[in-house]
Amino acid sequence: MIKNYFLAATRHLFKNKGYTIVNALGLSVGLACFAMVSLWIKDELSFDRFHNKASRIYRVSSTFTDESGKFDQAITCIPLAPALKADLPEIEDAVRIDINDAVVQRDDKKFNEPDILGVDPSFLKIFSFQLLKGNASTALNEPYTILISRSMAKKYFGDKDPVGESLKIYQYDPDGQGAEFKITGVIEDCPLNAHFHYNFLFSFKTIESVDPKGFGYDGWFNNSYYTYILLHPEANADQLSKKLDAFLEKYIGNDMKKYKIRWSYFLQPLTRIHLESHLRYEIEPAGNTTYVIVFGSIATIALLLACINYINLSTAFSSSRFKEVGVRKVLGAVGNQLVRQYLTESWIVAILSLLLAFVWMELTRPLFEGLTGRAVTNLYTFETIGSVFIITSVVGILAGIYPAIVLSSFRPVNALKGKSQSSISGAWLRKALVVFQYTVTMILIAGIFVIQLQMKFIRERDLGFNKENLYILNVNGSAEVHAGFDAFANDLMANPIITGVARSNAFIAGGLGNRTATFTDVTGKKINGTIYTNGIDHEYISTYGMKLIAGRNFKEGNADSAALIINEMTTKVYGYKTPQDAIGSEVLFGDTKMEIIGVVKDFNSNSLHNTIEPTCLYLFREGFSRIAVRLNHDTEQGTTLVNTLWKKHFPNSIADFSFASERLQKAYIAEERFSRIFFLFSFISLSIACLGLFSLVSYTVETRFKEIGIRKILGASTWRIVEMVSQEFLVLVAIAAAIGIPISYYCMNQWLMDFAYRVKLQPFAFIIAAGIVLIIACLTVGLRVLKAALLNPVDSLRSE
Repeated sequence: MIKNYFLAATRHLFKNKGYTIVNALGLSVGLACFAMVSLWIKDELSFDRFHNKASRIYRVSSTFTDESGKFDQAITCIPLAPALKADLPEIEDAVRIDINDAVVQRDDKKFNEPDILGVDPSFLKIFSFQLLKGNASTALNEPYTILISRSMAKKYFGDKDPVGESLKIYQYDPDGQGAEFKITGVIEDCPLNAHFHYNFLFSFKTIESVDPKGFGYDGWFNNSYYTYILLHPEANADQLSKKLDAFLEKYIGNDMKKYKIRWSYFLQPLTRIHLESHLRYEIEPAGNTTYVIVFGSIATIALLLACINYINLSTAFSSSRFKEVGVRKVLGAVGNQLVRQYLTESWIVAILSLLLAFVWMELTRPLFEGLTGRAVTNLYTFETIGSVFIITSVVGILAGIYPAIVLSSFRPVNALKGKSQSSISGAWLRKALVVFQYTVTMILIAGIFVIQLQMKFIRERDLGFNKENLYILNVNGSAEVHAGFDAFANDLMANPIITGVARSNAFIAGGLGNRTATFTDVTGKKINGTIYTNGIDHEYISTYGMKLIAGRNFKEGNADSAALIINEMTTKVYGYKTPQDAIGSEVLFGDTKMEIIGVVKDFNSNSLHNTIEPTCLYLFREGFSRIAVRLNHDTEQGTTLVNTLWKKHFPNSIADFSFASERLQKAYIAEERFSRIFFLFSFISLSIACLGLFSLVSYTVETRFKEIGIRKILGASTWRIVEMVSQEFLVLVAIAAAIGIPISYYCMNQWLMDFAYRVKLQPFAFIIAAGIVLIIACLTVGLRVLKAALLNPVDSLRSE
């Protein structure tokens, strides 16, 4: 019997190739979307779970509060980890991590390498990273010892064993000439699904040997490091959290009262950092729970839309099988047998769709990886194939139940006459499904418009400085650059292509460090608060195109070594009625007195996700880390000149340059990816929705062939018939737009709330989205109805 089901089903599917292909194609797209996104979601949820002790590992993060407000940050101070381990019995071990980028050199090989981490020896005990060579208990005990990842070992040493060899790293080198780090082991490359990554791990003792004072009492006020703890198996994290305030009070309670500031610590479970933590100074850009939910929902909806299409298409073409149903019933077939027959057909189409889905996945894998920024893994594992096969089988059976029941319920006499018995409820079901499809499509297309408007707003917003044609050069700690800067700058400025050269301690929009300070407002009241800082030279403001709105710029030389230039936000937060009121005011950084000499227009020192913070600029006293070069409109010739002069003046230093606009864009990589993926899913959703509408139109046309023929004989024009049949479908699309517009408005308004500075939602975005959906629906309906209306009415009315 089963064999007969398969033979009959296969014959019917081959006989109706067009129907089979359309059905399989629609379902395969839905399956491919669902499978690819499911793998991505699984990867997102797997972050940091590969550690054997992951459930007991927590990051210690902090909340800082002063008279100007408070904020949360991922960084803490140097003495915290050893003090926590010594004082709190719940803690089994603790580790500090210092994140660096630096130039690494071996012989004539020199590269600017990211992810160079300073760590305590306990790093290898707490985390489950595999040490391939070396002794885990001693590898990081001494200053200037380092572990190198397997890929870095291959890069610098080829097939040679690197243990015992040395690398020169331009980091924690007091003379700026690079320091020799002895390689004590090789560690496996960091898994991709970790919330931080490494290429090199050097001993934390190195930092102490360079700055021993920072490990004493002063270190409690230097929050620049990351702290992780491992709890004992029986310890309770909530109970431990309650002890942290008293713990901190013991060490710096008096100073917090004296300066009217407060730190408090909180614990973050390791496995929740990637998706849920969005603190200041995160090690790497975090994931987003909202995006996981959104894309998971969209992938599920895409699969659901494909199933809806399957139902509608199967129902639409069921009229062609009336005679088959009648003959089978006359010959003795019962309803259950017919249901099994048509469910078998549905399952076969689903399996064909599955095979086609894997073809789609393989073809679109590079596109998907480019959109998400992550490699698609575990696609052909037994778990993945088995899961998708089960889902496909369930989808095939469930999607085929309704058409199977409809077909098997036809009466033999009516079936042999070609009469349909579809109920009013069935018609309403099909129409409701189409409304659902187009509602989803309307929401996605409206989302595209809003996302694009926000990205346009980001690109065009006045950041308080001119980001165009601003070339940023990384110094990477090179003593050669520090010593030869003046000659380099003079050669640049001698060419009219270059209009400005300036130095600083940080790139203005790359995130700045902060310090506590005491301000005196116009009433004489002293206010303790936090201010972001950046060391600059006297050419900085003009090179960046900042606007002074009060006071003056720095003078050349050291005359203004105790002077500050602040931004507008500082005047608002610290009690100055106007920018001019701040000029001449005194600011205390500990015991160091500084005087405000100027106020610049507000500028963004972070992405537009964050509000503008109080910020001050001062003349740097020693080294600098960035050089900014302002080019004229001929950027290609300008960058060539900069590269040429760099090689001339600094032959031993790496050329590490990029435009400011490119660096700024990196802050919005997640939004750019979200935008592209949203566009892709909207296109897929619209295609599937059009296929669903096509199926419903086809079904209606099939059942109204004779009516159309009669109307043509009675004189109805082709366009009148098109209008008549199309009207009811366009009403469905209009209903979908009416439902989708408020839902899309709410959803996109929630998304925009993540930005401190955002575009105002405009009605035209939703009107245009509805118009696009309506136009495409008109084309889909009109072309199918037009084809039916152009048929010869004799063919429609011929007796069968």
